[in-house]
Amino acid sequence: MSYQKLLDILSPDRPILDVARAVLSAPVRHLFMIGTIWYLAKSAAGRPLNVLEIGSWYGASALSWAQGLACHNGGRGSVTCIDAWAPFFDMANHADADYARDMEASLASDCAYNIFLHNVKSMPASITCQHMRGQSASLLPQLRRDHFDVVFIDADHTYEPVKKDILESLPLLREGGIVCGDDLNLQLHECDPELAQQSGHLDFIPDPKTGRNYHPGVTLAVAEIFGQVSSWGGFWAMQKKNGGWQPISLKEMPVIYPQYFSAADLARAESHFADIRDNLC
Repeated sequence: MSYQKLLDILSPDRPILDVARAVLSAPVRHLFMIGTIWYLAKSAAGRPLNVLEIGSWYGASALSWAQGLACHNGGRGSVTCIDAWAPFFDMANHADADYARDMEASLASDCAYNIFLHNVKSMPASITCQHMRGQSASLLPQLRRDHFDVVFIDADHTYEPVKKDILESLPLLREGGIVCGDDLNLQLHECDPELAQQSGHLDFIPDPKTGRNYHPGVTLAVAEIFGQVSSWGGFWAMQKKNGGWQPISLKEMPVIYPQYFSAADLARAESHFADIRDNLC
């Protein structure tokens, strides 16, 4: 029996995401993914919206984008997923990181890829979903320029890969499109910049200035390309306008929680959103 068939038997009508590390980012960020579709749909006049995500893991983010399209754009649009679904951590630098070891094992066994394939089957039939398995550096140049309304970057979080993913994806966005990403826990003006500069090759470190953990590679790459960006709970975004990049506001967005959230994910998201909702801009 194939792995896919087994998953279909165990969970025929719903995605498999109520497991450890299935939703890797802070769950509240998925509210802002759905909110980004709301923001774009206001001016889309009903046309399909095309989403590209770089880094898909188990498919949670793909399902959030699809839910945004279903809720705010009449189910019209597409989600294109790029991921190698292959080990990528430099374990010499992350030997003590339990999450890195867990992710490497799930990728090496193809568990993550097979669960992704199962999960995206639950998208509404009106939404086109395709995936490309391989390195983003090879796949991004093959995609249509000026085609996507959203590019979401959530792959390797070390500095060079993040910077490369951002720069190579920008030409793929149409005018008015939004480039966004996950895991901007701290912007460069908020953390110790000298330590960040020294630590871009690492995935996740503590910041002595704030006492918070963050991804220095994401912080550095985003700051170098855009400066300060729109950011909510670690989700960041900038909009393509007249040849430049502008912040956006999600202040009035409807608050919609992903349907696949576990009870624990929902509780975390509700608590986190309550802490930040008054500071939305």
